[in-house]
Amino acid sequence: MKRKYILAVISMSIFCSMANAAQGMSVWSAPGEVQNPDYVPRIPKAQREKEAAKKAEEEQKKEETQTVVQKETPKAEKKPEPKAEVKNDEYTRSVGNLNISKDDFEADKKAIMAIISELDAIMKNKAYNKWLNYIDDESKTYLSNPATLKKAQARMPVKGLQLRTLEDYFKYVFIPARQKSKISEIRYESSTYVKAVEVQEDYNLVYYDFKKINNKWKVHITPLE
Repeated sequence: MKRKYILAVISMSIFCSMANAAQGMSVWSAPGEVQNPDYVPRIPKAQREKEAAKKAEEEQKKEETQTVVQKETPKAEKKPEPKAEVKNDEYTRSVGNLNISKDDFEADKKAIMAIISELDAIMKNKAYNKWLNYIDDESKTYLSNPATLKKAQARMPVKGLQLRTLEDYFKYVFIPARQKSKISEIRYESSTYVKAVEVQEDYNLVYYDFKKINNKWKVHITPLE
C-alpha cells in the first residue's frame, strides 16, 4: 500500500513538471512567476483566424466612417477680401495720388493741348523762331551745347546728318519724333510738371514734357542719358 502511494506521488510530480514545462514554468517557480518571460502561450488556429477577421471588420468600418465624415464636412476656405472699386476715368489716371483739383486738371489740360496744337502747325511750317517761344530756357541752353548735339546725333536713325546748332536739332530730331503723335491725355509728375501722352492699350507714349514757369506751360527737353 505504501509502495502504491509513493508511485502515485511520483507520477503526479512528473505530470506537474510536464504541465509546467509546457507553460514555460519550473516546478520550483513561485505562484505567478514565469521562468521564461519570452514565452507566449500558443493560440489555437481557429481562434486566431476569428480574431483576425474581427479586427479586419472593425478597421473597414472605421475607414467607412472616416470617409463619410470627410464627404459631409465642408472644407474651410478663407473668404477673399472685397476688392476696392477701381476708378478708371481720365482725371484719376492723370492726377494719380497728387492733390490736384479737377478744375485745375481741366484748365491745365486745355492749355497744354492748345500748345500742342500750335506746335503741330509750327512743325509743319518748320518755323524755328516761333518754336523757340515754346521751349524753356534750361532746354535751350542744354541743346545748344555741342556735346549734347553730338550725343543726339549718335542716336539719329538717319546717319550722315550733322547737328551743329539748336535749329538742326529742331529740324532733324524734334520734328521727326513728334509729327505723327496722337496725344490725348496728360500725366502729372507734380503740380508744375506734366507729361503729354498718347494712350496705347498696354502703355503710354510720352511725346512732350511740360514745365509750368511763371504760370505758363513750356516744353522741357529732358537730358539725354
